[in-house]
Amino acid sequence: MKLFMGFLLVSGIGWILDLVSYITLTQVFGLPAAYGNFISSMIGVTYVWAVALKRVFNRGGANGFTFLPIYWGYQTLSGLAYSMLISFVIVELISFKVDQVVTLPAAVLAKLLVTPANLLTNFMFMAILTKFMSANADGKV
Repeated sequence: MKLFMGFLLVSGIGWILDLVSYITLTQVFGLPAAYGNFISSMIGVTYVWAVALKRVFNRGGANGFTFLPIYWGYQTLSGLAYSMLISFVIVELISFKVDQVVTLPAAVLAKLLVTPANLLTNFMFMAILTKFMSANADGKV
Protein backbone atom coordinates (compact mmCIF):
# COMPACT_ATOMS: atom_id res chain seq x y z
CA MET A 1 0.00 0.00 0.00
CA LYS A 2 2.92 2.34 0.77
CA LEU A 3 4.26 1.85 -2.78
CA PHE A 4 0.86 2.62 -4.27
CA MET A 5 0.46 5.77 -2.17
CA GLY A 6 3.90 7.01 -3.27
CA PHE A 7 3.05 6.18 -6.86
CA LEU A 8 -0.28 7.95 -6.46
CA LEU A 9 1.46 11.14 -5.31
CA VAL A 10 4.00 11.12 -8.15
CA SER A 11 1.31 10.14 -10.64
CA GLY A 12 -0.86 12.99 -9.39
CA ILE A 13 1.76 15.47 -10.55
CA GLY A 14 2.23 13.54 -13.79
CA TRP A 15 -1.55 13.56 -14.24
CA ILE A 16 -1.65 17.34 -13.80
CA LEU A 17 1.03 17.66 -16.52
CA ASP A 18 -0.99 15.24 -18.65
CA LEU A 19 -4.32 17.04 -18.06
CA VAL A 20 -2.94 20.54 -18.65
CA SER A 21 -1.28 19.46 -21.90
CA TYR A 22 -4.45 17.51 -22.90
CA ILE A 23 -6.69 20.55 -22.31
CA THR A 24 -4.23 22.75 -24.18
CA LEU A 25 -4.04 20.37 -27.13
CA THR A 26 -7.79 19.68 -27.38
CA GLN A 27 -9.36 22.95 -26.25
CA VAL A 28 -6.80 25.53 -27.40
CA PHE A 29 -5.32 23.86 -30.49
CA GLY A 30 -8.40 21.83 -31.46
CA LEU A 31 -6.61 18.50 -31.67
CA PRO A 32 -8.98 15.51 -31.65
CA ALA A 33 -9.32 13.97 -28.16
CA ALA A 34 -7.67 10.65 -29.06
CA TYR A 35 -4.54 12.36 -30.44
CA GLY A 36 -4.42 14.88 -27.61
CA ASN A 37 -4.72 12.09 -25.05
CA PHE A 38 -1.92 10.08 -26.60
CA ILE A 39 0.51 13.00 -26.70
CA SER A 40 -0.37 14.34 -23.25
CA SER A 41 -0.20 10.85 -21.73
CA MET A 42 3.35 10.36 -22.97
CA ILE A 43 4.36 13.65 -21.34
CA GLY A 44 2.86 12.57 -18.02
CA VAL A 45 4.19 9.00 -18.03
CA THR A 46 7.73 10.08 -18.84
CA TYR A 47 7.67 12.34 -15.80
CA VAL A 48 6.21 9.53 -13.64
CA TRP A 49 8.87 7.07 -14.83
CA ALA A 50 11.72 9.47 -14.10
CA VAL A 51 10.52 10.35 -10.60
CA ALA A 52 8.75 7.17 -9.38
CA LEU A 53 11.56 4.89 -10.49
CA LYS A 54 13.93 6.29 -7.88
CA ARG A 55 11.63 7.82 -5.28
CA VAL A 56 8.95 5.12 -5.09
CA PHE A 57 10.50 1.90 -6.37
CA ASN A 58 14.12 2.56 -5.30
CA ARG A 59 15.40 1.77 -8.77
CA GLY A 60 17.43 3.82 -11.18
CA GLY A 61 20.81 4.46 -12.68
CA ALA A 62 21.66 2.90 -16.03
CA ASN A 63 19.04 0.28 -15.28
CA GLY A 64 16.31 2.89 -15.66
CA PHE A 65 17.39 3.85 -19.15
CA THR A 66 17.50 0.19 -20.18
CA PHE A 67 13.88 -0.39 -19.17
CA LEU A 68 12.49 2.99 -20.30
CA PRO A 69 11.78 1.81 -23.90
CA ILE A 70 9.78 -1.12 -22.48
CA TYR A 71 7.77 1.28 -20.32
CA TRP A 72 7.20 3.59 -23.31
CA GLY A 73 6.11 0.60 -25.38
CA TYR A 74 3.58 -0.39 -22.74
CA GLN A 75 2.45 3.22 -22.39
CA THR A 76 2.03 3.51 -26.16
CA LEU A 77 -0.29 0.50 -26.21
CA SER A 78 -2.02 1.62 -23.04
CA GLY A 79 -2.34 5.18 -24.34
CA LEU A 80 -3.90 3.98 -27.58
CA ALA A 81 -6.36 1.78 -25.70
CA TYR A 82 -7.34 4.52 -23.26
CA SER A 83 -7.56 7.05 -26.11
CA MET A 84 -10.05 4.79 -27.88
CA LEU A 85 -11.96 4.39 -24.63
CA ILE A 86 -12.02 8.18 -24.15
CA SER A 87 -13.39 8.61 -27.69
CA PHE A 88 -16.13 6.05 -26.91
CA VAL A 89 -16.98 7.74 -23.60
CA ILE A 90 -17.23 11.13 -25.33
CA VAL A 91 -19.80 9.75 -27.77
CA GLU A 92 -21.79 8.25 -24.90
CA LEU A 93 -21.63 11.44 -22.83
CA ILE A 94 -22.95 13.44 -25.77
CA SER A 95 -25.62 10.88 -26.63
CA PHE A 96 -26.92 10.94 -23.04
CA LYS A 97 -26.54 14.76 -23.02
CA VAL A 98 -24.32 14.59 -19.93
CA ASP A 99 -22.11 17.25 -21.47
CA GLN A 100 -25.09 19.64 -21.23
CA VAL A 101 -25.57 18.99 -17.50
CA VAL A 102 -21.90 19.05 -16.45
CA THR A 103 -20.06 22.28 -17.16
CA LEU A 104 -16.92 20.52 -18.43
CA PRO A 105 -16.34 19.79 -22.11
CA ALA A 106 -17.13 16.13 -22.95
CA ALA A 107 -13.47 15.50 -23.88
CA VAL A 108 -12.27 16.66 -20.45
CA LEU A 109 -15.01 14.79 -18.56
CA ALA A 110 -14.20 11.58 -20.46
CA LYS A 111 -10.51 11.93 -19.54
CA LEU A 112 -11.44 12.35 -15.87
CA LEU A 113 -13.67 9.28 -15.94
CA VAL A 114 -11.04 6.90 -17.32
CA THR A 115 -8.18 8.19 -15.15
CA PRO A 116 -8.66 5.81 -12.16
CA ALA A 117 -8.42 2.68 -14.34
CA ASN A 118 -5.41 4.12 -16.13
CA LEU A 119 -3.67 4.88 -12.83
CA LEU A 120 -4.19 1.37 -11.53
CA THR A 121 -2.93 -0.38 -14.67
CA ASN A 122 0.10 1.93 -14.86
CA PHE A 123 1.01 1.17 -11.25
CA MET A 124 0.65 -2.57 -11.78
CA PHE A 125 2.84 -2.53 -14.89
CA MET A 126 5.55 -0.37 -13.31
CA ALA A 127 5.57 -2.49 -10.14
CA ILE A 128 6.05 -5.64 -12.20
CA LEU A 129 8.66 -4.10 -14.48
CA THR A 130 10.76 -2.77 -11.61
CA LYS A 131 10.95 -6.28 -10.11
CA PHE A 132 13.40 -7.07 -12.95
CA MET A 133 15.63 -4.12 -12.05
CA SER A 134 18.31 -3.91 -9.40
CA ALA A 135 17.93 -1.49 -6.48
CA ASN A 136 19.74 1.85 -6.36
CA ALA A 137 23.37 1.40 -5.40
CA ASP A 138 23.20 4.27 -2.90
CA GLY A 139 20.10 2.85 -1.21
CA LYS A 140 18.37 6.26 -1.08
CA VAL A 141 14.65 6.45 -1.60
